[in-house]
Amino acid sequence: MICERPAVYSLGSIHNFPDLFSPKGIHPSRSVDWRLQKLRSLIDVAPAKVQRNLDLVCKELRLCVSARQARRLFKERTGVGIKDCRMKRRLETAAHQLRTTNLHVRLITKQAGYRHASTFSRYFLQQFHIRPTDFRSYRPKQCADELTDSC
Repeated sequence: MICERPAVYSLGSIHNFPDLFSPKGIHPSRSVDWRLQKLRSLIDVAPAKVQRNLDLVCKELRLCVSARQARRLFKERTGVGIKDCRMKRRLETAAHQLRTTNLHVRLITKQAGYRHASTFSRYFLQQFHIRPTDFRSYRPKQCADELTDSC
């Protein structure tokens, strides 16, 4: 009787076995990034849409993940939660409007998606360490650009 080496051993060790069936050049970290990019672009374009129902948003964007997993992925990759990133984008937009227009702060509050000016002022103060009215009157444009960083 002639004993031959099984074909499985010629393919390598058991640790290399899954690599035989996965396409070369595809890494798990890269395959997840497209989901993150879609969420980020939606937050940039329509932050209010993300606020309503993240499960529906994930289905519309065809992310193939649940809302909870989307939140977890987003926070893992960016270090910031979806809610915090959305709020930061809204405040950055409001800061840009305060800097470039003469619109009343209450109108900018409504456009930023806040119901009450006091809530808007509180969050603006937390984000930029200055009240919206003071931001408009005392901050030069170049300093204001430094305050608004993307998430």
